[in-house]
Amino acid sequence: MSLKPKKFSEFKQEQAELREKMRKKQKEINYELPRYTYIVSEGIKTEPYYINALAQRINEKYREFSTGRFIIVKGTGKNTKGLLEYARNSVDKEFPQAEAVWLMYDKDDFPLDNFDNTQYSAETKMDVREYRTAWSNECIELWFLLHFQELSVNVGRERYRELLRGHCGYKKNMKNIFEILQDNTEIAIARARRQYEAYGDVAPSQMCPATRVYQLIEELYKYL
Repeated sequence: MSLKPKKFSEFKQEQAELREKMRKKQKEINYELPRYTYIVSEGIKTEPYYINALAQRINEKYREFSTGRFIIVKGTGKNTKGLLEYARNSVDKEFPQAEAVWLMYDKDDFPLDNFDNTQYSAETKMDVREYRTAWSNECIELWFLLHFQELSVNVGRERYRELLRGHCGYKKNMKNIFEILQDNTEIAIARARRQYEAYGDVAPSQMCPATRVYQLIEELYKYL
């Protein structure tokens, strides 16, 4: 190897190449950064415990790139009819930089029109943000159950929970539910997608059992 000092022109060329590599790397990082996302849940415990565990991992992974959090989860106790309006009113105050707002809710015993119109209204909102829905018909436990088995007929909320107890000792409002399920997440996404797409073009209330939670999880998992 030559010990001759480098010419100034060679040094400048190396510096230019280094800067270009850094620029490209920064561009790659910026492209992969999570969108600022506000997740508003109808439930105040089960859904927030689950989705916030995932959000915390993403926020921690990318914390050096933001002075705040990329993802905020809010449990509200609001029903389907009021959830969208609550989200629109609260996001400006609590997370104004949000680029996407997700509504997470169950069918449960709410009227069919309320359940359907929450999705339709969210998808047609003219706003600076994108509004998406991650509903479950009938309940979030359907999404949990798909981590362990296929399900093609509606067996009701209590049966979902009974089956989950057999699979993983499930209890309502488990704080560690995400950790219990996470190893089977990709399997659950595939099952939920097949289940949802099999219905074709029908109203959400007519899709039972079905869940769109997989779409939210699929979006967030890109950043892990």
